[in-house]
Amino acid sequence: MNKAITIGAAIMMSLSLAACGSNKSNTSNNSTTSSKKVAPKYYKVGDTVKVGKVAYTLKLVEVTSERNEFADDQPKNVIKVVYHVKNNADKDLPIGADLNVYGPDNSKLKTYPIDNTTVDAIAPGKEADVTTGFGTDKLGMFELQFSPLMSIEKPVKFRVKVKANTVSSSSNTATNNEQISNSNSSYSQNKNQSSSNSLTSSTSPSNTQTNAQNSNSIPSDYYNDDEYKNTYKANLTPEQRYAWDSAQAERGAQQDRELGLEP
Repeated sequence: MNKAITIGAAIMMSLSLAACGSNKSNTSNNSTTSSKKVAPKYYKVGDTVKVGKVAYTLKLVEVTSERNEFADDQPKNVIKVVYHVKNNADKDLPIGADLNVYGPDNSKLKTYPIDNTTVDAIAPGKEADVTTGFGTDKLGMFELQFSPLMSIEKPVKFRVKVKANTVSSSSNTATNNEQISNSNSSYSQNKNQSSSNSLTSSTSPSNTQTNAQNSNSIPSDYYNDDEYKNTYKANLTPEQRYAWDSAQAERGAQQDRELGLEP
């Protein structure tokens, strides 16, 4: 009888020790797993990435010499971004305000109005190139985050290093070098003529008058930032807000004409 009790006690102790060892092993494994942090995924120029039903392709990031005399801010540098958007959703997709850019110091950049700035919308199943500009006082590593307006999806992140007088694009480096070489060879021949033409154009009374008229044609409401606070137009310039509303109005008028609602 005593022998049986001794054997039973020994078995119970063995099972208890085995259970403790298993728990310690599981705790150790869980601790190791939780301590590992998943590094954020960054994409590069030329990559195509989906956010929900929208596909983004970053095509080009470069420093541009373009300046807008009517812009409120005049930063030291302006970077030009060109990307491609494909709308695989079942409704119109606003484009041009779906990109946020952060500078080398992790500060969010403000948009800067450059030529061919895109503020529009594309229909379901359609695609388009988008051009936009951003002002920055520093050059270096930039982070670009893409996400459709009003989307609950996490944005996709790209990283691009930008230096003065360089282009970061999906083009072949040799091709870029050849283009730069060709540009430099013709620069000396056209320098005087270009400078003369630029001076004549910038000082022409008709051009000055046209620029002033374009600036004055934008209603003052578009310059009231408080009115656009907490909306997707908060980061847009007055010119971009006006262009967006004009494009939407034209699209609505076109639909009315197609439905025969206008005389």
